[in-house]
Amino acid sequence: MSNPSSDLNAPLRLGTRGSLLARMQSQHVADELERVHSGLCVELVIIHTSGDRISDKPLHEAGGKGLFTRELELALLRGEVDFAVHSFKDVPVTMPLVEQAKTELVTEAVPVREEPWDVLVCHKGVRDIRELPAGARIGTSSLRRRCQLLHLRSDLRIEPIRGNIDTRLKKQRDGEFDAIVLALAGLKRTGLFDAAVMVPIGPDQMLPAAGQGALALQCRKADAPTRKLLARLNDADTFDCVAVEREVVRALNGSCTSPIAALATVRDGSITLDAAVGTAGGGLPVARTSATVARGQGLAAARKLALKLAQTPAPG
Repeated sequence: MSNPSSDLNAPLRLGTRGSLLARMQSQHVADELERVHSGLCVELVIIHTSGDRISDKPLHEAGGKGLFTRELELALLRGEVDFAVHSFKDVPVTMPLVEQAKTELVTEAVPVREEPWDVLVCHKGVRDIRELPAGARIGTSSLRRRCQLLHLRSDLRIEPIRGNIDTRLKKQRDGEFDAIVLALAGLKRTGLFDAAVMVPIGPDQMLPAAGQGALALQCRKADAPTRKLLARLNDADTFDCVAVEREVVRALNGSCTSPIAALATVRDGSITLDAAVGTAGGGLPVARTSATVARGQGLAAARKLALKLAQTPAPG
């Protein structure tokens, strides 16, 4: 099969999920590629994933967030698309669902990251988790969010919620939950962020998932023309930060059932890493630690912090 990415007159095929968020962020990447490569045309190819089809149970019970990437990676391996755009937090660190992807696919670029914070959505004038009424029902299927919410307020009732962003927002508006927690990046990319009823949750209360707010542009390792095109969108700071965050997950042998949070930031040649982990099933206690090191020592610091988290009992 010829590779259309070697010819700017042929469309570059971008594999994406059909959800609102996936289409919006993929279109943004397509627009940026066409902007930096004059004459390039990027065509979106919608691929329905297993994760999109499962709506009756939490993802960690069905196979994990890798269900959002499996079919896209298979399409890449079959040559049906030239590259794929993933929400980086959905890309498995350990136990990939497509073994062949480890050797034949590569994340060639990580564009500038959107804000990584989580957001509290509540239509009752609440602007802080501490202001929620006793026993409030909070919708989230994230074990990472669950344990950190309970660490702040052990009285909260954490209940699973599934569906696209707009579906979950409707459930909250309809009164199924007192509040829900979503990623700020997804709300901003879909144009659904509403400051009147949504407030970002600061890192002192909740650390994000590794790679949250970042995109992974994945293609075949052997496809040099596509790799060259995608490389123009890579942001070195974001690339390095996500690598460090994912190293925490790898060192802890984390999976979709592991409530692990990690956030790395760079400044003046240094990298600061904050990480937290709850118990299996998203329960208490929650252990948390941080470190600031020279930028080149980020991966080593991630491994040291992971060891500390694994060995240090967290406060109850």
